[in-house]
Amino acid sequence: MALVRQYAAPRSSVPLQILLFYNYYYFILFFAVEILALIWKATVLPFSSPTLASEVSLVILYGLCEALRQFIGNKGNLTEQPFPMIVFLLLTLPMAMAYVFTMLFQTYVLHLDAILSYIGLGFCGFEFFLAIVALIQFSRSDITS
Repeated sequence: MALVRQYAAPRSSVPLQILLFYNYYYFILFFAVEILALIWKATVLPFSSPTLASEVSLVILYGLCEALRQFIGNKGNLTEQPFPMIVFLLLTLPMAMAYVFTMLFQTYVLHLDAILSYIGLGFCGFEFFLAIVALIQFSRSDITS
């Protein structure tokens, strides 16, 4: 008599994974445009050195935070574990604040900065919502199993 294995249905959130996939490429574009915009602003507009240094360092911190957030979000969703999803949710908040800073509080805000930040904020919002739904799914299935 052969043993029949029963596999649990995957609980990973496909919409979240799709958003993470597209947000990965979007953030590469956002990061490159922000760096180029800062170079342009530094050459054309009057910037004090400390202000320019702080804005460049903030963009670099955005990149590091977003790379970590994307990695943890992918791993948490694919491994269906609640803890990485909680960390992903916690890292989404500083990224949302970074987008708000970029679109409202930079020394010089270009229309391009604002548009790209709105799009990034949209990604963060949708990913936050879908991550909460995925976290609830993961937590419920841990209780039933």
